[in-house]
Amino acid sequence: MTPESDPPAAPADLPLEARVERLEQSIVRLSAEVAAIRAQITGAGAPGHPPSAAQSRAALHRTLSATAPPSVPPRITTGRYLGESLDLERLLGRYGMLGIAVLAAAAAVGTFLSWAVSHGYLTLPPRARIVVGLAFAAGIAVWGMRLRRTERSFGSSLLGLALVIVLVCAYAAGPGLAVVPEWFAFVGAMAVSWALAVFAHAEDDEPLWCVAFAGAAITPFVTSSGKENLYGLVAYAASTLIAACFAVGARPWVIAWRVFYAASALLAVAGVVASRGHGLAGFLVAFGLPVIAAIGGVLPFTPNSRKRAALRWLWMLAVVAGFVAPTGRGVALFVGSTFLAAAALWLAIADRLDAIEQSSLFAANRDRIALLDWIDAAVVPLALCAQAAGAFEPAAPKTVGYGIGAAIFIAFAWRRSASVTRDAAVCGFLLTLAAGLNALHLETPTGVVLAVIVIALGSLVLHRARPSTTWVVGSAVALLLAAGTSATALLDHPAYTQPPFSTEASFTALCVTIALGLVARFRAQLADAMTIARSGRAAPRHASDRELGSTIVVAAPWAWAFVWGYLELSMAFSRSTSTLLLVVYFAACAVAGVAIGHTRGSAATRKAGLGLALLAAATAVYGASSFFAVGVRVLAYLVTSAFLLGIAYWYRRPGQMNGIAADAAAPPELS
Repeated sequence: MTPESDPPAAPADLPLEARVERLEQSIVRLSAEVAAIRAQITGAGAPGHPPSAAQSRAALHRTLSATAPPSVPPRITTGRYLGESLDLERLLGRYGMLGIAVLAAAAAVGTFLSWAVSHGYLTLPPRARIVVGLAFAAGIAVWGMRLRRTERSFGSSLLGLALVIVLVCAYAAGPGLAVVPEWFAFVGAMAVSWALAVFAHAEDDEPLWCVAFAGAAITPFVTSSGKENLYGLVAYAASTLIAACFAVGARPWVIAWRVFYAASALLAVAGVVASRGHGLAGFLVAFGLPVIAAIGGVLPFTPNSRKRAALRWLWMLAVVAGFVAPTGRGVALFVGSTFLAAAALWLAIADRLDAIEQSSLFAANRDRIALLDWIDAAVVPLALCAQAAGAFEPAAPKTVGYGIGAAIFIAFAWRRSASVTRDAAVCGFLLTLAAGLNALHLETPTGVVLAVIVIALGSLVLHRARPSTTWVVGSAVALLLAAGTSATALLDHPAYTQPPFSTEASFTALCVTIALGLVARFRAQLADAMTIARSGRAAPRHASDRELGSTIVVAAPWAWAFVWGYLELSMAFSRSTSTLLLVVYFAACAVAGVAIGHTRGSAATRKAGLGLALLAAATAVYGASSFFAVGVRVLAYLVTSAFLLGIAYWYRRPGQMNGIAADAAAPPELS
């Protein structure tokens, strides 16, 4: 900026508005000069022709508008997915071939030693075997240290292999060869795993970490002697996973995280398999392994760009471990409570980390933020609640588990602002309620319909307090279910045996009608809550969409009442009597529809009335030609004629067509 272009310094006595205006002028000049410099560098514009002040001001306004704070607090972004992604060729060339080569070398050494010992060529006592293994590891370590001076990556891999051999020797000294007590061997193995983690962390060396950690993960399997030590295995696995998280930390190691996910799954599944036959204690240890790794390793050491993906992965492994939970009346309450505690802990962690950016294991899902939020707030806790309900069953009804799960969901949803996370938590709440209702096995239609209506209306009441689109969708689904249950009950009772509107099914239909009427009555308040729920998270709905939704809400009780009346009258008394009643019913509804349409200026209501009039006439003709007696036939024709003449007179009144034309030209009015 040239000196003559600088604005004069603002005196201290100038008003605030004048200072802000001068500041805006300075920003506009800066924007213009930066744009001119950029155009000269990139060749996008001719030198000496910077954009006008108006163009710069417009660009500044667009920038400030784009960065305006949204209604929902933004999530903290720390640089998405540290490190570059590798294509398949580089992944296989740089890491796949190296890993396979290291494993093949270890397999070759192990196979040769096993062959030599089994054929008597190498008869060494256990202590000597451990010494030979450590000496072999020392030789590889020296070779790797020398290579690191010129070939750092390959030398680090050899050094990692040496540490793995040391770890194998430490692990085999206990369970495999019984040279030292098993607890001492496990402690030594954990100490070695932490030593290599600290070394890799200090050296900032990804290949070293990958080889060493992968070897540490497979150590319990290559040294297996057929004797399972579940508690030692889980302690070793938890220590190794926590050490791995510490070693990686915030470093941009893409491959290291993939190795971590695979190794954690291997160790978790191994713990699950080993826990079978160990009863409640074995299940708790295997179930707690991924949870301990998440709390002790991922939460304190993992960067924000990876934290939520790693936590989600470990909690899913805990869900997998839940499938081998012990059953029985004696352990049912404890196992079910464990699942519910895990669900509550998961939602508490999700609540704490909600401001942190989302992350995923798979590149295809990294931009599907809403999907990941639904998995965190609905899918994972729902799976745990379902497992809890199943575990409770021998000692308590499933409803107990689902009820506690619903309380956990609503407590979480109540804390969240209007967002996708709240929508997902509300969905979990409604699904647990529905599952609990299904577990009650209600036998009467009245009980089912009343329970579903309570859920539907309660959802709308909660929608007013904590707006969410899921409340509305769940309420609509519940009301449809109640209407379907009532209609099924109406169709199931024997035809022509009972008077209409006098059965238990009739009462359920009345309850549905009242519920739909209440929704239509308070639709304005519900629409206001829906506006709050959608603010800041989606494009505003078109006016026609809102009008369509309001029309459906207003028409729903009338449509259901019409269907209810039709089902009742179609099975009243006898076939001929029911048909005659339907003729009268259709004709009366037709007159009512036309009258209401004229009164309220609604063309759609008038057209519906005309359609019902035609249906009444068709029903009369059908009944007269099928089974009506002469007297009933005459009565049906007279009733139809009287109603249709009334409608025709209404349309032929002077000035009536002008009013209809005016209604058609005017915009629709909803009340």
